Amino acid sequence: MIQAFLYNADGHDREVDLDEQCLAGLDERTLLWVDVSGRNRDEVEHLAGLFSLDRGSVRELLNPQEAPYLDNYGEYFQFDVIGLSRGENGNGDRALTKWRPVHLDFLIGPRWIITVHDGELPFLQAFRDQGKGETVIGALSPPALAASLLDWHLSAYFEAVSELEEFLDRIDEAMLAHSARRSLLAGVVGMRRKVSELRHFLNQQRPVFYGLSRPDFAQIFESEAAAHYQSLERRFERAVDAVDHARELVNGSFELFTTRTAEATNDLVRRLTFVTVMLGVIGAVAGVFGMNFETPYTQTGVIGFWVVISALGTFIGIAAGVARRRGWI
Repeated sequence: MIQAFLYNADGHDREVDLDEQCLAGLDERTLLWVDVSGRNRDEVEHLAGLFSLDRGSVRELLNPQEAPYLDNYGEYFQFDVIGLSRGENGNGDRALTKWRPVHLDFLIGPRWIITVHDGELPFLQAFRDQGKGETVIGALSPPALAASLLDWHLSAYFEAVSELEEFLDRIDEAMLAHSARRSLLAGVVGMRRKVSELRHFLNQQRPVFYGLSRPDFAQIFESEAAAHYQSLERRFERAVDAVDHARELVNGSFELFTTRTAEATNDLVRRLTFVTVMLGVIGAVAGVFGMNFETPYTQTGVIGFWVVISALGTFIGIAAGVARRRGWI
């Protein structure tokens, strides 16, 4: 599906039908953004005809590479990043959000910008929805608008990291409030996998963000847009740092799990030791009274039996009270 948005700094921002007349009316105060959802061959060929795209561009749009790229075609330049599309797990738990990678292609021309992607990318719609009235976006250059969209693109990664951190906080609280359960370990492992995926997606895009601030590409932009891409490179590094920090939090949660497991094991060992000592005392007393010696007390019959049982019960009760107070059991 093709959507075309015409931004006019001196007029009205509106969605338009994409045709040759629309392109002919572009000037320094207007900017055309064409957003293509899906990689339909007929639609891509239609774009190629209107914007005189190179056949290499068409191949990239129809069959995106696994790794992002950055190409300069002279009249325009083209690159690819990996966006995040939200998808819920089967149980609908937002804490277990599954982020699906979506290849997003940018083509930046003289007064136009084209974005092509496979699935829905919420940040693109959010960018369009923020304009509640007439804007001056039309006065921006296409590279500047692309830099703004890339900033929103990185914000999706910050949002994903924030959700992971919130979920890890809940796991840590559960571990501190209760004993470490295997279900909590499964949650930590799941978060470790998600952090690795985010880190992998960002690392794949590193050549693109660094390349856009290189001198050979910076000369394409006016000085204002070049400064935006330098700032964008720093924001990209902060996104990488945020993911690395989330990775450290996952490691911390795993260490907390192992610590709580060790504490639970120690508690069990202490309880077993206490029970063993008590059984040893009972066995010792029983052994003493089972010795083959005739004593006046062994002739007391049932009364003597219940006296011994009562004494042992009292001793075990006092010992258990002392052990509980001192935290042995």
